[in-house]
Amino acid sequence: MSIESALALIESVKDYRVVVAGDAIIDEYHYVIPLGKAAKEHLIPMRYVNKEVFEGGVVAAAKHLRTFCKEVTVWKGAKETRKVRMVDKNYLRKLAEIHYEQNVFVENEPKEDVDVVILADFGHGAISAKEAAHYHEGVDFLAVSTQTNSANIGFNLITKYPSASYIVIDEPEARLAAADQDGHLEDVIHKLAHGRCERFVVTHGRHGAYGYDHGKFFHCKAFTDLVRDTMGAGDAFFAVTAPMAKTGSMKDLLLIGNAAGALKTQIVGHRASVTKEALVAFLKMEHKEIAHAV
Repeated sequence: MSIESALALIESVKDYRVVVAGDAIIDEYHYVIPLGKAAKEHLIPMRYVNKEVFEGGVVAAAKHLRTFCKEVTVWKGAKETRKVRMVDKNYLRKLAEIHYEQNVFVENEPKEDVDVVILADFGHGAISAKEAAHYHEGVDFLAVSTQTNSANIGFNLITKYPSASYIVIDEPEARLAAADQDGHLEDVIHKLAHGRCERFVVTHGRHGAYGYDHGKFFHCKAFTDLVRDTMGAGDAFFAVTAPMAKTGSMKDLLLIGNAAGALKTQIVGHRASVTKEALVAFLKMEHKEIAHAV
């Protein structure tokens, strides 16, 4: 398979105007060095080293798109979640996480003539079930990703959206939404996509990604085994491919998405975003491997 169509698809969204809506999240990485288990308590003492603070959630998703599309507008929810993570300085392993939530004043600017609306729903309250039920009304192309995490205790399922133009979730989230723990993944995808969305992607970590497009299934293997930080890899897949899903083939979407995810795993936290230049360079550099990926 040639990468020329994928490169052309990346170029095709350069004049798009997109809105990215969803949860406002601040990610803090507090780097520590574990000192060993405490003798009298069930805890691990740590020595603090330093910290980094990143804009996550909907802002991180939007930043991925700023080198791909002409205009990117962010709509935030009225609640901000700050996630403080204790991270092993030497191995970059997350040891603990604390969530803080606060209400914030938000005034989202109305937009007209938008090519794509992207919902990055992390389940922290930015988009209610009532809003989700009607979000597709009056929207030409709606791309949706929902996240099931410890904060929403598994209640933020893709099934809260009755319809969408393009959906991306991961394999555990798909199985939870379909109430199918052990069934064939294609059956899980078909159950969720039927009557809801004709273009549906399930990411599956080192196993790559699976796509459903108007009744046909596709698979694309992952492109990296060297991972520094998995946080946000699926979000990068979704954000980068969402505008392209309006016209692109599923094969190209899976190629581009997996490449974007591979690039994101090399970035600690949100120190940087996936850029158009980096993505094109990656596809060209890995073209021989990619030719047999789908």
